[in-house]
Amino acid sequence: MTALSSPRSATGPARRAGWTAPRVISAAIGALIALCSLGLLGAGGVALWASTTQRHGGEIDLGTWSYRSAGYAVTSDTAGLYGATSGWPGPRSLLGTVRIRVTSPGQGPVFAGIAPAAAAGRYLAGVGYDTVRGITHYHPVYTGHTGGAPAAMPARAGIWAARAAGPGTQTLTWPARPGRWTAVVMNADGSRPVTVRVSVAAALPSLPWVATGLLAGGVLVLAAGIALVVVPARRAAGAPRR
Repeated sequence: MTALSSPRSATGPARRAGWTAPRVISAAIGALIALCSLGLLGAGGVALWASTTQRHGGEIDLGTWSYRSAGYAVTSDTAGLYGATSGWPGPRSLLGTVRIRVTSPGQGPVFAGIAPAAAAGRYLAGVGYDTVRGITHYHPVYTGHTGGAPAAMPARAGIWAARAAGPGTQTLTWPARPGRWTAVVMNADGSRPVTVRVSVAAALPSLPWVATGLLAGGVLVLAAGIALVVVPARRAAGAPRR
């Protein structure tokens, strides 16, 4: 006599309803991924907004700040720009041309220059000056360096990749290049103190592509997160298969 197959063996094991451990884990991971996608979408939105509404004359304004040093110079923190040899796009494609406008409220001649970080460090060795480390609550944060006056006027240092000097507002234009760089602002005669207002703008030619990539990535990540939440939720709500 032939044994009859049980319904379980004919149709396979029943699918469990309810929130099993794998479903809970999947939903939790999905919620975390969806939350992370908001960061990508937000960054992409900001980049798109800046590229479409903040571009003037082909450049995007990166900010204007006032700086003051009781010493002989105000310098930027060292900025590293790396080219294609490091596996990243060259700085020219990311920043394009950087434009720095410097105004001295005292109407005295001002000097602004960008030099290789090592050369700027040698020129300012033993000089009293301040390095801008960042902006906190709309105010610059400095690191002070004690010392005396520079041995040579800035215009005679011979280290500058780009420079501008004179009375009134001076504009320094620098096509970004790979390397480590320092921006230096001084009184043209090398005197102290230094009080300046600095505006920075850059072409940022790759910004539209960056915005598109961030938005596209954010949408894909959000879709993956939603799928990881919705699929186990539907299975948890369903009845066991007979």
